[in-house]
Amino acid sequence: MNEILEALEKTYGPQRATGPTDPYEMIVYLNCGYPASDAWCSKGFDVLKREVGLSPRELLAAPRAKLAKLLRLGGILPDQRAERLQEIARRVKGDYGGDLRAALKRCMQEEKQQPGRGVRAAKKILREFPVIGEPSAEKILLFSKLAPVAAVPSAFVEVPTRLWVGKPGKNYAADYRAARDTLSAGLAETLEARQRAYLLLKKHGQQTCKRSEPKCEICPLTGQCAYIQLQAADRHVV
Repeated sequence: MNEILEALEKTYGPQRATGPTDPYEMIVYLNCGYPASDAWCSKGFDVLKREVGLSPRELLAAPRAKLAKLLRLGGILPDQRAERLQEIARRVKGDYGGDLRAALKRCMQEEKQQPGRGVRAAKKILREFPVIGEPSAEKILLFSKLAPVAAVPSAFVEVPTRLWVGKPGKNYAADYRAARDTLSAGLAETLEARQRAYLLLKKHGQQTCKRSEPKCEICPLTGQCAYIQLQAADRHVV
């Protein structure tokens, strides 16, 4: 696995995460754009931060119509996203005293006593929020530096699947779990190692290993990729 990551880093250079790193702000960010790409989310998040603010108090004080108008910069369904942002703010203020990070840190104290328990509890909290599934919950824990989980880029699950399995299956959740387990087994259990892997796999999915039309002819991993090897074997079958 390290050889693969070294090859990707040589091709694309060291990668840096975009967007906020506070758990609450990461949830807000993911609800600021739709479709939920970095570009759309960043546009919606930046204008929201500039014109309204991000705290639960500021989001709840803002008229929903104003939020929706600002969120048009983040793509479609701005009214729905405005409603979700106020739902997020209301829940963080009411259920967690305005400090979601503190609540998640308390969960991680349980992790020290019983491995796995704290991460499960933290993910359960995160998944209560709009648009946050297991992939996003794990990304939040990893990039907020709360837990070195082996998160997989949710929009690019096919990348590790092609690399180590060959062909994606028919069940996204199963592919995600298999990819996460592979990364968990092959990477050092550190924030740095797992953030690096996440970002490099994401970049590879954006640039080369595209979902519908992977550019295998220019892939830097031709010697290691199970998908490319399967394709070559299929061409030689008579």
